[in-house]
Amino acid sequence: MTEEIQKNKGISRRTIVKGAAWSVPVIAAAVATPLAAASVVSDDLVPALSGPIGLSLTALGLPVATINTVNTLTITNNGTDASPAGATAVVQYNPGLLTLNIAAVGGISVGGTDGNFTITLPAIAPGDTLTIGLGTTLDSLLNVGLLTSLLGGPQQVMTATVTGDSVTGNNATSENVGITIL
Repeated sequence: MTEEIQKNKGISRRTIVKGAAWSVPVIAAAVATPLAAASVVSDDLVPALSGPIGLSLTALGLPVATINTVNTLTITNNGTDASPAGATAVVQYNPGLLTLNIAAVGGISVGGTDGNFTITLPAIAPGDTLTIGLGTTLDSLLNVGLLTSLLGGPQQVMTATVTGDSVTGNNATSENVGITIL
């Protein structure tokens, strides 16, 4: 009779205990997997244009204008993994106002035209910084007429954008360059 009662009840307690014993390791493994997937290492290249070098022009001892130029592009890997060789940095600016002579740094190559250069980068280790001298010359004093200078001078923005890293959203930077009449 005991057997009959057990059959009518459905699953026995012993079966439930066996199933629970097997399910604990399976659930533990399933919970651990997303945590491991979330800890993906990445490279995060962040550009910075430095300078700007501010030069003051004076006439009869009074400030007349300031000239701002940018002379260095710095790229820092804020990630946890080395960046791949072949990531690029594009530097854009007004070629009528500036001339760049980008310094040869080991592992980089430079292509493009005046005003739109593409710099191919070497691998950058996590926490390391690559500094590239831009050799900036501000041409506006030679190329811009008196009228333009009196109206406030040419202002423009130089931008640097990095592509080829794992993290996006912090891949561009910009600085104002040009002449400001005081």
